Amino acid sequence: MHENQIMRYMMSKHYKENEYVCWDFVIDVIKDMYGIELPEYPVTEVQAEFKNRLCANFKHSVIPDGEQQEGDIIGFSLFANQHAGVIINKDYFIHLRPEGVVVTAISDLRKNYVIYRLER
Repeated sequence: MHENQIMRYMMSKHYKENEYVCWDFVIDVIKDMYGIELPEYPVTEVQAEFKNRLCANFKHSVIPDGEQQEGDIIGFSLFANQHAGVIINKDYFIHLRPEGVVVTAISDLRKNYVIYRLER
């Protein structure tokens, strides 16, 4: 995903706080950018064991740190809550925060994450 694609994608989405969760955003990105349909994840379960149970919802491989690539899904803890995003290149991922869609450096997560590669 090139920077201009990311910017166009971010500008095209209008997520409202408390109406969408991070997984809704991941579903949209993976479908819109890669044509892959992911299963929905019950909102009631998003905070409970998200990182550990998320992978039960789709066929995947766990990817070692440093081997991530565009389109991989990253699951991590964010202020004691579980969260997810989509890798856009080796160093950055895109995700939905309460203030909107943001791009964050993977290095900002301090190794507190798991990277999943979808089996296509």
